[in-house]
Amino acid sequence: MTRTIAGNRCEYITITNKEKTFVKERSQQKKGVFISARVHPGESNSSWMMKGIIDFLISDEPEAHLLRENFVFKLV
Repeated sequence: MTRTIAGNRCEYITITNKEKTFVKERSQQKKGVFISARVHPGESNSSWMMKGIIDFLISDEPEAHLLRENFVFKLV
C-alpha cells in the first residue's frame, strides 16, 4: 500500500519472479511496468482487462515466466 499526493490509500499489486537466491543488484536492473485501471468512474470495463493481465502474468505460460524474469509489474 502507498499513499496518493492527497494522502489517500492506494493499493497495488507487485508481480515479478521470486529469486531463489536474492541478488539485490539483479532486482534493481529490472525495468518497471506500471499498469492502472479504473482511473475514472466510467471505466468499469478496464476491471476485466486488469483481471486478464493478472491471470496471464501469474500463469505458467512460458511468455509470462519470461516477463516475470525481466520486469517488475506494479498494478493499480
